[in-house]
Amino acid sequence: MPRHGVQYVNNEEPSFIRQFKQRIGHKDAPDINAKHSAPKFDEDSEDEDAPEPEDEKPVVVVLKSGHLTEEEAQAEQTKIDQGPARLDEKIKFKKPTKRGAEVTEESQTSLTEEDEAKKKKKNKLSKKSSSSKPKHNSSLLSFGDEEEDEQG
Repeated sequence: MPRHGVQYVNNEEPSFIRQFKQRIGHKDAPDINAKHSAPKFDEDSEDEDAPEPEDEKPVVVVLKSGHLTEEEAQAEQTKIDQGPARLDEKIKFKKPTKRGAEVTEESQTSLTEEDEAKKKKKNKLSKKSSSSKPKHNSSLLSFGDEEEDEQG
């Protein structure tokens, strides 16, 4: 079925729909042409999560006694970093830190005490087993003993 005569006509919205959209503050979605346009990225945005080099950090200069010191500026920066999230910024995910490396001294001492107690128990058991004579179990079946007794 050929579709040579089919056309799309983009009519304007009726005025009452435009008024409704203006009242609620509706923003038009991007059209199909925006989909095919190249995205705009900053050249420096590749390493956003990387720490800033020391020589590129801002320099704190205290001119008067009322100005911020370097420590106060760092405290303010940590407050900003830990504050509520900004919804207009890009979401950044960080890798979780490993928990296996964190072992407290108390847990180490309790582990060594438990290990020593286990070693002592094993030593006691091994001494008891080595000092006792091996028992001969007479209930075991042995066919070769009877033949030797008959021959002798």
